[in-house]
Amino acid sequence: MKKLFFICMLIPSFLWNCTEVKDWSDPKDDVPPGAVTIVGVDNINGGAVIRYALPADPDLLGAKAVYSFAESEETMEVFSTTDSIVLEGYADTLEHTVLLYAVDKSGNLSQSTPAIIHPKTPPVEIVRKTLTLYAVFGGVRAVWENPLKKPIAISLYTVDSIGNRELYERHYSSIEQGGYTFRELPDTEQSFQLEVRDRWEHFAAPLDTVLTPLTETEILGKVDNVLVWKLYDEPNAVYRGDILNSNAANTASRNNLAILCDGITWSDASGGYWYYRYYQEKYYIPSLPASNVYLYPCYFTIDMGVPAKYSRFAYWSRPRNPVYSAWVWYELELWGTNSAPKNYSEIGDGSREDNLKYWTEWSVAEGTDAWKNDWKKLADCEIIFPSGTPNTSTGVTSAEDVAFVQGGFHFDVDPDMTGKPFRYLRFVLKKQNIPEPYIQWCELSFWGSYAE
Repeated sequence: MKKLFFICMLIPSFLWNCTEVKDWSDPKDDVPPGAVTIVGVDNINGGAVIRYALPADPDLLGAKAVYSFAESEETMEVFSTTDSIVLEGYADTLEHTVLLYAVDKSGNLSQSTPAIIHPKTPPVEIVRKTLTLYAVFGGVRAVWENPLKKPIAISLYTVDSIGNRELYERHYSSIEQGGYTFRELPDTEQSFQLEVRDRWEHFAAPLDTVLTPLTETEILGKVDNVLVWKLYDEPNAVYRGDILNSNAANTASRNNLAILCDGITWSDASGGYWYYRYYQEKYYIPSLPASNVYLYPCYFTIDMGVPAKYSRFAYWSRPRNPVYSAWVWYELELWGTNSAPKNYSEIGDGSREDNLKYWTEWSVAEGTDAWKNDWKKLADCEIIFPSGTPNTSTGVTSAEDVAFVQGGFHFDVDPDMTGKPFRYLRFVLKKQNIPEPYIQWCELSFWGSYAE
């Protein structure tokens, strides 16, 4: 009983001691720190890097710069805890004064120290000097150089007969070699204005021009329900390293090229898709010992039936849950020729080995890809998700990514090649998101114009 009474007497004392919380915050004062000393100024495109020495105050927090792009614009601040501050966003090369302050932990500011800067040519002006616009199939294409890789917006405006302009589309980019095609424009002569803007809403002088977009049509795989496309010389595909039918278990409909041009761009698996797979290296090169090695890149060649000029193409992958979990080729090339590809008997001694040396780059076959000397590259393609999702992913779930995949993977043909006709097309499939080389496509579409 005495022991219980003693414990009860201790509890109020313990609780009282627990309420005594020490104040660990830094003490506040109203003493300003010493001034910043300017060490140097490095002028850069659209701004400057100001280097300085901070005072030796024990409660120093850092430095801040107070500046504006022009007298009429609002004042801005940038803070730094290092020995330099980077300023960006100036739209001219005039002299500007920046005020630097030391800041302590109590929020006190030192006396201001002025720094004089002379920004170099703004990045938006560098882009503008290289900006061009020209007519392409179904629209106009803008190209530019952005050596500093700064974020910019490229805006296309249509202009009516009295000078009123209307925004048609805006494209955002920060890549070094930029290019974008504005599509679905009528094939009539019209006035355009192209404008470059940076993220501070600074504009370069607009580019005004008059262009006539070229008439674009779909290059059909079937005409009057008759299949026009066919895999070139399919019985001898093994000599070229081209894709081969997997096995009899795959239904005939899946191996039918007509699946690629039936107009069904996205459906469930029961809707059908073009299914092919690559055999392992032993099948192509019988002299090799048996192995489980698959061969990359993969190839297939299409006879399009008639020559055509190509502006762009797209393919739709097999629908699968989750979306983008089928075998998706995210890096590929498209090549064309208007002459019938060489027959296997015309290459070397006609053997499979000599043909594979000519038609592939496979090291195991001592491949040289010499066929590329006789063809023209039409497109060098890579899938790039607008959301930033890696193209190596094995599935996507966000609404933006799902819509991107279901809309098909679209690629532009090199503008230097859009005016040339080609009857035979050869795909070089380089990288895919899932191991083991399969092709599982719902649809393949081409646009351009038929050769006259």
